[in-house]
Amino acid sequence: MRRCAALLGALMLSSGWVHAAGTVPPLPTLPADPGLAAAVSASPLPAQQPLTPLKHVRGTAFDLRFVTVAQVVDLIYQDAMRTPYVLGPDVLTDTRLVSFRLDDQSRDVRDVMVDFLDSLGFQVVTKNGVDYVMKKPGAVLAKADRDVYVYKPRYRKASELRELVEPLIGARSMLPPVSVGPVAGDAVGAVQVPGAPAAMPNSGPFVQPVAGGVQARGSDLVIVGSRDEVALLRKVVPELDTAPGEVVVRGWAYEVTNTDSANSAWSIAAKVLGGQLRISSGDTSSDSSAVRFTGPGIDAAISALNADSRFKVISSPHVRIASGEKVRLNVGQQVPTQSSVSYQGSSGTPVQSITYQDAGLIFDVEPTVMRDAIELRVHEEISDFVATKTGVDTSPTKNTRQLQTVTRLKDGEVVVLGGLIQDRNATARSGYAWLPSFLDGRSSSKQRTEVLLVLQVQRI
Repeated sequence: MRRCAALLGALMLSSGWVHAAGTVPPLPTLPADPGLAAAVSASPLPAQQPLTPLKHVRGTAFDLRFVTVAQVVDLIYQDAMRTPYVLGPDVLTDTRLVSFRLDDQSRDVRDVMVDFLDSLGFQVVTKNGVDYVMKKPGAVLAKADRDVYVYKPRYRKASELRELVEPLIGARSMLPPVSVGPVAGDAVGAVQVPGAPAAMPNSGPFVQPVAGGVQARGSDLVIVGSRDEVALLRKVVPELDTAPGEVVVRGWAYEVTNTDSANSAWSIAAKVLGGQLRISSGDTSSDSSAVRFTGPGIDAAISALNADSRFKVISSPHVRIASGEKVRLNVGQQVPTQSSVSYQGSSGTPVQSITYQDAGLIFDVEPTVMRDAIELRVHEEISDFVATKTGVDTSPTKNTRQLQTVTRLKDGEVVVLGGLIQDRNATARSGYAWLPSFLDGRSSSKQRTEVLLVLQVQRI
C-alpha cells in the first residue's frame, strides 16, 4: 500500500511540473458525426488568394475608351500588373485621348503595354524592380495640327464675315486644349490596341484634333483651326470681303384725293406718267396694284404729278443705302399711349406707364444688290389714332393700314405702289347762338384719299 501511495504522489508531482512548463494536455476526442463529415466534404472552403505581387497576368480583359495615356498606365499597373512604376512628365502632360481594349487571354499584359507605349513615343525602363515610363530618347511627340489666321476686314464687318465663314469649319469653341488635365475638352481621338496576337500597325504619330473656330475680335477676324482649314479660309475670306453694292433710293409719297372705285390713285398716276415714261412688263408678283415704269424722264414725270392738284406731296426722301441695310422714313408724330397702370404704397396711388407710338406715314425700304437685279423689300404703313369708344377709354385706338411687297428692279427702274385708302367723314354745324339748335345749318362731307408711293433705285 505504501508503494502504491508513493507511485501516485510521484505521478501527481510530474503532472504539476508539466503544467508549469506550459504544456497543455490534449482534449479528449468526441465521437465522429457522419452527417457533419458529409457536409464538410460537400462544401470545401475557398482557397486563400495569394498575396505576392503579380508581374505577368494572363487572361485579363480591359476596355478603356477616351482616356489619356497616363490614365491607361495608372490603371493597368495598379489593377493588373501590380508593379511599382514612375510616370515621366511627358506622360502626365500628354492630353491625347486613346482607347485601350484587351480581351485576349493568350497575351501578356506587360508585352501589350510596352507595344502600346512604344507606338505613342514612350518607353518602359526597369530599374531595381520599378518600371519608369518616359519619352523615348530622340523621339519628338507629334504636335497638334494647329494654325491661326488673323484677317483685317476691308469692306465688311468682322461679325458679318464670321457668319459667312463659320459654317465652313463649324461653330467650335476658341478655348485652346488644356496642357495639364485628365481629359481634353473638345478633341476626340482614339488609338485602338486590338487583342489579336499580331502587333498593332504603326501608322505614324497620333495628332490631337484641333479645337478652334472663328471669332470677331473688334475689327479683326480671328480664325483658329487645322492647317487645311486655315489654308482654305485664306482663299475664301478675301473673296467674301468685297465692297457691298450700294443704291440710291429716290421716293415720293403722295396723298391723292378725289378717288373712287373707277379711278384709283395708281391708275391716275399711270395716265400721268404714261406720257413721260415707258410702261415696262406687267405688275409685280407680290402686289397686283404695282406697275413698273422705266425711262429717262422721271424728273419730268414727277414734276407733272406735282403740278396736278389731286396729288399732294407728303414726303420726298432721297437716301443712299448699302445692300442688305434698311432705311425707315417716318412722316407723322409720336402719340403718347397708356401701356400699363401700377399701384404703389399702402394708399394704392396709381402710376401710369406711357409709351410713345409712331403714327402717320411710315415706310421701310431694304434693297439687296445683285449682279443683274436689285431686290427691293418695301413695308408701307399709314396709321392714326382715334378716341376709344369701347374697352380702355383712357388710351386712344390706333388705326393701321399696311402694305408689304418684294419686287426686283433693274438699274434705274421706277415702281409705283398704291392701294392704301383712307376715308374721312366730316360734319359741320353753323347758326346763331340765340336761335334754337334745330334751326342751325348742318353739312357733312366724305373724302377718300389714297397714298401713292413712287420709288426709283439707281445702282452706284
